[in-house]
Amino acid sequence: MQKGSGWQGSPRIETSTAYKEIVPSTPSGWVNMKLGFYKFQFRNLQDCTVKINDGNPILLIAEQGFNSKSEDATIYSFVIIEPNIQYQWIGAY
Repeated sequence: MQKGSGWQGSPRIETSTAYKEIVPSTPSGWVNMKLGFYKFQFRNLQDCTVKINDGNPILLIAEQGFNSKSEDATIYSFVIIEPNIQYQWIGAY
């Protein structure tokens, strides 16, 4: 059974801006829906602190990264608190 309909992610290594949302805005054609990722993978090249779905800050050590699977909560928001963190991400929606 297919669960998702597509993938989005970084086209290259990106550099964070403090408190900038990583999850893209919901496409304008999506009526009564919000973009969320049922699988999500994030890789950080330096130590950083993230907030997931507006939760409490979580420390990620350099190269630790973060992975969620389909049985985990859908990712609607992923924010890196610090600026100048190099990272890459990919998500399935």
